[in-house]
Amino acid sequence: MSEGLLVDEAMSLGLQAELLGMLDGSSQYFDARFFEDLDRHSRRLRSMTLLHLQFAVTFNYTGSETRHITVGKIIHSSYPDYFEAWKLAGIPGMSVYLLGKMIEDYRSRSAPSADR
Repeated sequence: MSEGLLVDEAMSLGLQAELLGMLDGSSQYFDARFFEDLDRHSRRLRSMTLLHLQFAVTFNYTGSETRHITVGKIIHSSYPDYFEAWKLAGIPGMSVYLLGKMIEDYRSRSAPSADR
């Protein structure tokens, strides 16, 4: 499965906060080795994806349209174009293996238990 499809699967499962944690270091599935040596373009994609996921988590928005929400004097924005570019670039800054593991772990926790 491609990186982008794995991210889409995680998003459809409601795992936006876990994806954010995988990029900002707050998740058990975070691995710093995947962003230490990123080139400047990959770093920008990762940074904009962080902003997009922060928006998604904070405002519970998963749409594909750009949105702006004003809170006080601060304008928060989603960045779906950067998010799509990040996926197309191969999700720089995130381990594909750990992403798959996170989805697998979520599915195993969410599966109904077989009581006998």
